[in-house]
Amino acid sequence: MASSTLYSLVRRQQNKQDAAQNTSNSASSLVSTLVPTILIAAAIFIVFLVLRNKLARVFQARTFDGLVAKDAQTPAPKTSFLGWLSDYRQLSDEHILQHSSLDNYFFVRYLKMLMVIAFVGCCVTWPILFPVNATGKGGQKQLDLLSMSNIANPNRYYAHALTAWVFFGFVLFVVVRESLYFIGVRQAYFMTSFHAQRLSSRTVLFLGIPKESLSEQALRQVFGHHVRKIWIVPDCEKLEDKIEDRDDLWNKLETGEMKLIINENKKAQKQAKKKGASANPTNPSDPLASVGKKDWPTHKLKFLIGKKVDTIQYGRAELPKLNKDIQEMQNEHFDGRGKSSSAAFVEFSSQAAAQEAMQFTENKKKKTKFSPRYIQVHPEQVIWKNLAMSKASRKLKMALATTVVTLMTIFWAIPVAFVGSLSNVNYLTNELPWLGFINSIPDVILGVVTGLLPVVLLAVLVALVPIICRQLAKFAGAPTLAVVESKTQSWYFIFQVIQVFLITTFSSAASSVVTQIVQNPGSAVNLLAKNLPKASNFYISYFILQGLMIFALQILNIAGLLSIYVLGKILGKTPRKQYTRWMQLIGLGWGSEYPKITNMGVIMLSYSCIAPLVLGFATIGFALMYLGFRYQFLFVLGLKVDMNGEGYLKALRQLLVGLYLATWCLIGLFAISVGDSRAAIGPLVLMVVFLVVLIVCNVLVNAGLKPLESNIPLDLLAGNQASRVLSAESTEEGHGYDSDDTRADPNALHNTSNGAPIVNKGERAQPQNEWQPSVPKDKRKSNFLTSRFENAIDKSRAKATYMHPALAAPKKDMVVWLAQDKLGISRELVRGNKEAGINSTDEFAWLNEKNKVEWDTTQPEKVPIYDEVRYW
Repeated sequence: MASSTLYSLVRRQQNKQDAAQNTSNSASSLVSTLVPTILIAAAIFIVFLVLRNKLARVFQARTFDGLVAKDAQTPAPKTSFLGWLSDYRQLSDEHILQHSSLDNYFFVRYLKMLMVIAFVGCCVTWPILFPVNATGKGGQKQLDLLSMSNIANPNRYYAHALTAWVFFGFVLFVVVRESLYFIGVRQAYFMTSFHAQRLSSRTVLFLGIPKESLSEQALRQVFGHHVRKIWIVPDCEKLEDKIEDRDDLWNKLETGEMKLIINENKKAQKQAKKKGASANPTNPSDPLASVGKKDWPTHKLKFLIGKKVDTIQYGRAELPKLNKDIQEMQNEHFDGRGKSSSAAFVEFSSQAAAQEAMQFTENKKKKTKFSPRYIQVHPEQVIWKNLAMSKASRKLKMALATTVVTLMTIFWAIPVAFVGSLSNVNYLTNELPWLGFINSIPDVILGVVTGLLPVVLLAVLVALVPIICRQLAKFAGAPTLAVVESKTQSWYFIFQVIQVFLITTFSSAASSVVTQIVQNPGSAVNLLAKNLPKASNFYISYFILQGLMIFALQILNIAGLLSIYVLGKILGKTPRKQYTRWMQLIGLGWGSEYPKITNMGVIMLSYSCIAPLVLGFATIGFALMYLGFRYQFLFVLGLKVDMNGEGYLKALRQLLVGLYLATWCLIGLFAISVGDSRAAIGPLVLMVVFLVVLIVCNVLVNAGLKPLESNIPLDLLAGNQASRVLSAESTEEGHGYDSDDTRADPNALHNTSNGAPIVNKGERAQPQNEWQPSVPKDKRKSNFLTSRFENAIDKSRAKATYMHPALAAPKKDMVVWLAQDKLGISRELVRGNKEAGINSTDEFAWLNEKNKVEWDTTQPEKVPIYDEVRYW
């Protein structure tokens, strides 16, 4: 929202000034857009300083007991006005890795890496290209004087070509180095005791299992004595519908009873206020006796046209029946009478066995089975309805989803262009006389149409794209939320590059010479090439605006403020809703956050040698974003979707798009200049050669690192005790057949169901490529993965962990939780619910003097629906 708003403001300001004069206005445009932004950001930061201690839940959430595990908490900062800065400075980025997650750590590292790249780019390009461009005698003024558009003599292009070789080579080196660093750190993370003994690290999700292998016995023949537990995913759509009906009615009952409590207490308060006394029940032994017939909560069984029923009476009568029906349907599946899908979770005795099962290959002459497969799957992130989808259906839906995204990316320019035209509609009257009536519109109304309306519409349009992408990924059969985020990241990045960067750049260049192109269409190519570097003026402001506003808005934590202290007050009518908002840590959506940042990196690289001034503002912008997000991850944010850092690796690959675009852009500009002077041939050849080198390096690096990116080499696991041995605690608990099961072939892990070898142990255990030795040994076991990861053991293993939620035991929060009131109505409702067989309580929640729901935030572990933090 903030990004799109700033985008619209900057574009509108520049377009207005471009229309007013045909000379460069870059410096004045920069000042006119930066000054108000700096003032707004400063005001937001002051608000943060004032509210930081008063609203500690919003600004220091990770320091609270109950919100995160004690070993994952951040030490509370000083309470003085600026004292927190020293605590913030002393905490290292590795603290995020040690106490939060791989994803949060690598996102902060990504911003830091972009900041470093931009700064090094300044050091490389500015001493060379600024003097070359400034003395280029191209007739440009203000900031355009420092861009490539001021070059009149093509001989000077050698400086740009050679500088590009140096800087682009450095960027390629950084990407490769960071890829190696990522692989090393993630392997070290996965092999710690904390992670190796987590259930998710030893459990593999297999999709597309053929019918003949879809049984526990058949799967054990494939994987043998290494298997500890198998969860075959059932197809229980009807049961899910029944549970959804039960949960919906449960929620209606709880909400209705709380509404009754609040309304009756509000009525009593009004009556007491008139009499000048305190609110007391008229009949203490039965406080519900005074409730009028019209005051009891009701609802319709069907939307709009359904029969209206008493919510409490209906809920008490129907919930036990629904629970009984659900139990009977669950028993059908437990007895083997239910349908099964083509998916199964298989828990292995160790991480090494699970990784070997992940990496096995079958006889090449036979069709691949048990594919796709996933490891490190968190139970709460599984999209269960997609597990039953057939392989053919999954491929068809993915093709449809990709087609929709492609068309959306192409044609989204239409509504965006319309919104952009609104911001400059009054200037179109010069070229389109029939729009002359616009000049007669009152200034106030015209200001809303050209100012506020485009900003709002553009914000809505941009915000819709990742939402649509996520829904399409789920439609296409993504089995987990991590896969959804990964697909969204891929699709949304393409959208960002095309719509936010390329179309914006070329439309900006075209708008500045549209009149000349109309008068002489044959000069369009040369005019666009000459004015393309000038389009960078927008991005000079854009980087600072983004950096300032993202820093300020991240520090202020708008989402947290709205969720807890605005929406929480308005919508938090039950203790459960209040509790859920308080206990839920906000996390980032990697599929939408990475593409926005990566696109900025692509813009920075694309303009680095054409208009190097962009690098300086990019350095400041990325530095501010790094500081803002760093505070959030240290003190506020949790983890929304666990991708095990894969978003970082994908972002590194996507960043190379910036190198390709920058190289192609220089090739294009040099090629156009060849028509005017043969002196541009040399720089053109240099960049063509670099493009070839870039492609070769990219292919080799991808091929070399691919085996190490998603799996842990088996030779590393062979020497890791935590990965090979299951903890004694887990063995004692047990939740399936253990490794002593004599019904399976002990050598079966290395054989298919018909006895054919799955894989040569040495073949996949040590990938044969020249890149494996490049993984630093010290990064395989990073020294900053300290005590928490060495000693913490997952204690939440249970038989129902990967059981379909529809078959799992009733959740602990299936209790009607009410708030105590002075009239005693909650006490009577709890009693009535229990008599009907419905678990209920009014403990640890109450109505305050203003008749608002409150609960005991100081003891979250004691509330009836509390669920401890689990490491899957």
